Amino acid sequence: MTAVTYESRDGIACIAINRPEMRNALNNDAVQGLQAAWQRFARDEGDRVAVVHGAGEQGFTSGADLKDMPRDVWLAMPNLSVPCDKPIIAAVNGFAVGAGSTLVMLADMAVADDDARFIYPEAKIGAFAGIMAGFPPRMQYKAGLEWLMTGDAMGAQRAYEIGLINRVVPKGQALAVAMELAAKIAANAPLVVQAMKSIARRTLPASPTELYYPQHRLIQGIATSEDVAEGVASFKEKRAPRFTGR
Repeated sequence: MTAVTYESRDGIACIAINRPEMRNALNNDAVQGLQAAWQRFARDEGDRVAVVHGAGEQGFTSGADLKDMPRDVWLAMPNLSVPCDKPIIAAVNGFAVGAGSTLVMLADMAVADDDARFIYPEAKIGAFAGIMAGFPPRMQYKAGLEWLMTGDAMGAQRAYEIGLINRVVPKGQALAVAMELAAKIAANAPLVVQAMKSIARRTLPASPTELYYPQHRLIQGIATSEDVAEGVASFKEKRAPRFTGR
């Protein structure tokens, strides 16, 4: 089974975390699948809006798969690993735990079922990736800090009140409403829509982790490149290096 599916529908990229038997937990396959989905969406001229959701009825995602811990979870996050001026909407059913709540925060908009629960348990388990700490531009500071520091579950209505999500809808309707919202946006002038997002995002201060991860990946890529090995070899062999850009 493919961990993440991508389907184009009338200008809308419908992206699903497709591990319902594992409560849509994020393992390496799911992280790489989401990364590939964001890359495809960013370059696909036919898809104007993306909707990301969890397959099945078990929930949006239970976060990192503790039985198959993923590396570089940040690669799964929208608007972080892949720059994109096109809008991304999260449709949340059931629960969004840990990285799932981070994904919702980093999406441009979010719709949630009225029984949805947002849980960020890192303070209770002693682990913290740091990305969620960049929440202040995206939700109320005091309310958001209370939620993160207590690790308590937050209901959809409270998530709406503090600005984490746009809409609360009856149970089972989040995806349909998100698709309706996406269709309205997809019907509008794409250059204007993309300019709106681009300018709006430029007004948001980036957190230290949002600045760190993309730069870290760039530097890490250089450190493990074929050119590094060639540079070392040419130095030892006292010859001119033959760099390939790989």
